[in-house]
Amino acid sequence: MMQRVLLVLLFFCSFFVSAGDTVLKLYRPFGEVTEQTPPIVKNKLSGQCDTQSQLILREDAWRCMAEGKIFDPCFAKVSNNKTEVICPQSPWVGDSVQIEVSSPLNNENHLTLDMSRVFPWGIELANGEHCQAIEPNEVYDSMPVRYRCSNQNVLIGYLQRCKATWSMLEKTPQGIVTVNLSKAWF
Repeated sequence: MMQRVLLVLLFFCSFFVSAGDTVLKLYRPFGEVTEQTPPIVKNKLSGQCDTQSQLILREDAWRCMAEGKIFDPCFAKVSNNKTEVICPQSPWVGDSVQIEVSSPLNNENHLTLDMSRVFPWGIELANGEHCQAIEPNEVYDSMPVRYRCSNQNVLIGYLQRCKATWSMLEKTPQGIVTVNLSKAWF
C-alpha cells in the first residue's frame, strides 16, 4: 500500500516539475492570434527593408528603416506582393508600425527559424518579468549583453537549453544570478 502511495506522489510530483518547462512561442503578426497581444497599427510609414532581422532569425523577419529610424524586427505577410511589413513593439505590446516599401521583398536568402539554435526575440522569466532582444553591442565580463528587461536588468551570455526549463544569466544591481525562462518568443 505504501508503495502505491509513493508511486502516486511521484507521478504528481513529476507532473508539477514538467509544468515549469519553458514554453516556445511563435509570434504570429497576421491571421488568428492566440495567447499573444494582437498587433495594432498606430503609425503608417514609407521606408525600406534591406536585410534580415538582427534580433530574430526567421525567414519572414526584416530589419527596416523609415524616417531615419531602425525598426527590427518587422514581419512580412506571406504573399506574392510583399510590400508591407508590420513592426510590433514587442511580443506582449501590440502597438505597431506598418512600413510600406517600394518594391516587393524577397526573403529567399534569409535564414530559416531554428528554435534550437537562435536566440528568441522576447523572453518572459519565471517571475513574470519581460526581456527583449537588443543588438549585442555591449559586453559584461566577456559575455554579450543580449536582452534588456522591464526592470532594466540585462540578460547576458548564452541560453542554457540542456534542460526542459531554459535558463540564462541575469545581471542585477546585486550581482549575477541564474534565472529560468517561462516563455521564449520566436
